[in-house]
Amino acid sequence: MYKILLPITIVVISLTTMQAQFTKIDKGDLDLAAGIGLVPTFAADRGKTIIPPASVRLDYRVAKQFSIGAYAAFSSTESNIITQPNGSVERFETDYTIVGLRAAAHGNPRDNWDVYGGFMIGYNMPSVNHIIITPASDVKDTEDQPSFTRPAKNQVTYSGFVGAAYYFKKKIGVFAEFGYGISLLNAGVQIKL
Repeated sequence: MYKILLPITIVVISLTTMQAQFTKIDKGDLDLAAGIGLVPTFAADRGKTIIPPASVRLDYRVAKQFSIGAYAAFSSTESNIITQPNGSVERFETDYTIVGLRAAAHGNPRDNWDVYGGFMIGYNMPSVNHIIITPASDVKDTEDQPSFTRPAKNQVTYSGFVGAAYYFKKKIGVFAEFGYGISLLNAGVQIKL
């Protein structure tokens, strides 16, 4: 975690100390952003991150204070080894993909800053590989035993988010965003197209 957070912090601090040009935000602007998740959604499981949460979004300014956009994100994790109450030893490998549509309201409290908040409706597509390392030894018929996990299924989801972008160049900036998605906290680069 610190290997990712420290370089991002250094870049953000160094970029904010640079002299910035005024960034004009208008209707019709197109913003492309790519980020990495700093607090993965599966952090509570204490699993191993195989591919860190990565996201990309494209936002179109319908009005100066309102945007709509598309969002896509991917993450891959592997659980720690779990010993179930029935004696089986298992682990899980999870690939998690989210695609969605976003809407956001924007404000411009200061030059080169874009503060926003909004919501997303998306589609979650988990792919879970359940690996049984040691099957339950004392259970004759496992079909009559309770299940300790729910099967992964694709489903529609919704979420809210708040964030801010700072443009250190006229068309290039950095952003940080808090909300439910591929990660609870995302940071990355944003480009005005």
